[in-house]
Amino acid sequence: MIKRPFLWGIVAFVGGILFALKKIPLPFLLIPSLLIWLFTYLLIYRFKKYLNRKDSFLWILPLLMLLGFLVMKDQMKPPDMDTAFEDKASCILTGKINSIAKREKGCIYYLKDNRITLSDDKTYPVENIIVYAKDHDDFKIGNLVTVSGTVYKFSPNSNPGGFNEYLHYKIQNISYKVYSENISLTDSSYSIFRSALHNLKERLINTYIKILPDKEAGVLTAMILGEKYLLDDEIKNLYQENGISHILAISGLHISMLGAVIYYFLRKLKLGLYISSAVSLMFIYCYGILTNFSVSTNRALVMYIIMLFANLIGKTYDLLSALSLSAFIILLQNPMQLFHAGFLLSYGAILGIALIVPCLNKLFEAKNAILSGIYVSAGAQIFTLPLVLYYFFQLASYGVIINMLVVPLSSLLMVSALCSGIFGMISLPIGKFLAGGANYILIFYEVLCRLGTNLPLSLITAGRPERLRIVIYYLLIFIFIAGVQKYGKKKLLIILALAIVVLIYPKNREGLTVAVLDVGQGDAIFMETENGTTFLIDGGSMDVENVGIYRIRPYLLSRGIDRIDYAIVTHADTDHISGIMELIKDNKITVYNLVLPKTVLIKYGYENGEIDMAVMAKSDTYSRLENLAERYNVKTMYIKAGDYIKEGKLEIICLNPVEGYNYFSENAASTVLSVTYGNFDMLLTGDLEAEGEELIISMLGKNRLNKEKRMTYNYDVLKVAHHGSGYSTSKEFLEIVKPRFSLISCGKNNRYGHPHKELLERLDEIGSNYFITYETGAITICTDGDRMVLDEYLDK
Repeated sequence: MIKRPFLWGIVAFVGGILFALKKIPLPFLLIPSLLIWLFTYLLIYRFKKYLNRKDSFLWILPLLMLLGFLVMKDQMKPPDMDTAFEDKASCILTGKINSIAKREKGCIYYLKDNRITLSDDKTYPVENIIVYAKDHDDFKIGNLVTVSGTVYKFSPNSNPGGFNEYLHYKIQNISYKVYSENISLTDSSYSIFRSALHNLKERLINTYIKILPDKEAGVLTAMILGEKYLLDDEIKNLYQENGISHILAISGLHISMLGAVIYYFLRKLKLGLYISSAVSLMFIYCYGILTNFSVSTNRALVMYIIMLFANLIGKTYDLLSALSLSAFIILLQNPMQLFHAGFLLSYGAILGIALIVPCLNKLFEAKNAILSGIYVSAGAQIFTLPLVLYYFFQLASYGVIINMLVVPLSSLLMVSALCSGIFGMISLPIGKFLAGGANYILIFYEVLCRLGTNLPLSLITAGRPERLRIVIYYLLIFIFIAGVQKYGKKKLLIILALAIVVLIYPKNREGLTVAVLDVGQGDAIFMETENGTTFLIDGGSMDVENVGIYRIRPYLLSRGIDRIDYAIVTHADTDHISGIMELIKDNKITVYNLVLPKTVLIKYGYENGEIDMAVMAKSDTYSRLENLAERYNVKTMYIKAGDYIKEGKLEIICLNPVEGYNYFSENAASTVLSVTYGNFDMLLTGDLEAEGEELIISMLGKNRLNKEKRMTYNYDVLKVAHHGSGYSTSKEFLEIVKPRFSLISCGKNNRYGHPHKELLERLDEIGSNYFITYETGAITICTDGDRMVLDEYLDK
């Protein structure tokens, strides 16, 4: 007889979801279905010693797989309105407020049952929409409102390791975002129950703000109410770097414990089984509404219902069966939850506790609470390790030890937080007194994390593991679990160690990797050699805020890189340096050398009606860069035409700026680099303009190749100057460099109209294939010096 049919059922259901995700045609489901049915028939009717008729649930596994396939396929269908506009459009919509999230600046409304009218006067039904408003209007949950504004499609991730806005909101079943210009009340009827809970939540938030310091109030509002807008960024990073960021999420375990406490308290008061169950269940349900049903709250609610039901019918509560059934119920409502980091980490942690902790106890019996706590922490972290690396790229080396001290106090922290919040709404002095415990625990957490951060090798940047490594890791984990259950030998721990090595062992670097990242209207070019030497040529954007933190850093960390050996600035415009300045100040990426152009600029001015020409050694922006580098112990270097950097097969030669030449603009004085790796050649041009191009033509055509006459110099790749401006990359320049591929970095619908049509025509005339980052996403080139492979990220 096969145990835990719910576990087998969720495996089949998830299989169907994955089939749909990969867009495998429905008829192909018949193959695994027929195999399962054949396998079931043979085991039940031909080999009866293995199975019996109680295992008949196996017959429905293909149907569960089909169900998973169908619900996922339905979820993946884009709304009808998707074809009505490209990226954004003016709109008027009417919808019912389902949830409200107030922010320091403005308010966020989640609307359901929407009707949207676009400029073509066509009206479309849309289930869920998020609306950003500038003001805090006095609307209530359940109000019908009319919104005029601009509707936007969510953006897919365009760089490896980056945030996928489209997937994030698809998981929440939200189709579009709207930035409102005006919101008006259409129908004043509202949900009294849900509005009361929302007001209670706002009162709790205000109470925490009043009774606790800002940092501690931010942690508690995140932990208790799921609101993270007050959370201090430094604390968030500190917790994450030490492996305790789970503290900032609503704990499903504590929610279940609170429900159980209420249940047993009511039973002690001699209330009936059904009344006690209903009241405790109602408490968890209300808490779920209060916190917008986070993943862990949803899981805790479903598992608690299962536990109560098992109790009511007199059956034993089985953790794995309850976990499987709760996952099935949640995924049946929204199969996209399977790709939510919170869902995977929440279920992964419970699976680790359920599967690995018994194995550790069998090998080394836990004779005290401290050792039991270590096993629980280790079990959860071992099972979720691939997920942590996949989503966050870094591993907290001392996470198990720190969690040993953090987790035991978390129950006391939650009790103190709840009591102080509830009583603080009645009396602030009482609230402040009761918050003392929570305050000191959070101070202890912060001190502990700062100590952990200062330890050597506290954070290992392993990067995002390949899917094959993840599969091998979990195979080894299940082999370890099966081996311990059957043999109970301590030497099986070698399998655990092997699994971790497989997962985090550094990937071999081969050849040269070049990535032109999609940073909107800006430039960011990353290079890495086979020896691990890293270069960042420019890093900035005009239209992407905090581009260094949200575009460049995630890309680097996802590759397992936490250092930049050379950050080369072509010139000091914001769209080339803003991200580099952020990385210099960032504690997750270390910049070792800042390379600036050694140049002299000419500035025109007027004095007494006559032109006055002044020589400027450098602009104020360069001075700020130098001062920033000095403050963060980054060595500043200067580069000019004729200088070069050599790392193994890689040779970088600077062609511009020319020492002694007086430039009339910073763009013309851009650092230009000729990159050679074996037989591979690439030219990086910054924002080079006509004045600088003439110097490059002279250098390439006369000085470098032939001292008597100009001749073409064929480059494999050209990074087109000035984001595809028609006033750069002249026909004469292109005839000299003759690029096979031309890469243009610019933002979609930018105000400059880049890339200009005339520039694209010039590229077509010389037969150069061009790629634009807003169309392709990050462009990655890998070469061994003889062959090169060019990948477009969005094409994947």
